[in-house]
Amino acid sequence: MFFILSKILDFLLQPICWLFILLGLAYFSRFSKRFIVSTVGLLLLLSNGWFVNQCYLAYESPQVQLKQSYQWCIILGGGMMRAGDGYRTGETADRFIQPLLLYKQGKVKRILITGGNVNIKGLKIDATQESKKVKEVLISMGVNEKDIYLEEQARNTHENAVNTKKMLAPFFGEKMLLVTSAMHMPRAKACYVKEGFKIDVFPADIKKKDTYSGILDKIVPEERNLTKIAELIREVAGFLIYKIVGFA
Repeated sequence: MFFILSKILDFLLQPICWLFILLGLAYFSRFSKRFIVSTVGLLLLLSNGWFVNQCYLAYESPQVQLKQSYQWCIILGGGMMRAGDGYRTGETADRFIQPLLLYKQGKVKRILITGGNVNIKGLKIDATQESKKVKEVLISMGVNEKDIYLEEQARNTHENAVNTKKMLAPFFGEKMLLVTSAMHMPRAKACYVKEGFKIDVFPADIKKKDTYSGILDKIVPEERNLTKIAELIREVAGFLIYKIVGFA
């Protein structure tokens, strides 16, 4: 039930929903001008590149330099591969690209990919077979098959941590490396620490821009920023909910 409710909440937290609600209020209310101005103002703010980047700078986990090597690298799945024939990388493919580079450098010895089928009957269909495909890609790029392990039952970050703990119980005293998107890392780290893991983090898929923002970034609205801020809002809300229910 928690899994289904979390996906419904994901939808309700999208700024586009808020904009439609404001437009609906404008249509049915005698305060229409006020709601129209609010809609335009919210749209301009959430599509502003400078504002969205400031939000990411405040929340995303920073890049790190590893000071040691690790026997285990845990990769959290989600968006690394697209559905369809062949191997189509998704928007978070950096989650497995960075561990691949670390493996080649001898920084990590074994890789565990966690993330399962997130089908919701009648609501959401997932046919990506993500973990399996990522494993096949890593093997094709030179990772030894015996060094790759899959956990394919977890449907969310809490289950990632719980199920990984069961698999790695014999190695639980060791410090492990956790890899996920920089935006997702605060919640992921909290879940793994809650389960008793000793971890260092390696954020991937970093979306924030550390360089100077030009004039156009500050004044020209872009639709892609609506997607970026929606992702961040859902992630922050997810972290708060995990704190409330005791998952993090």
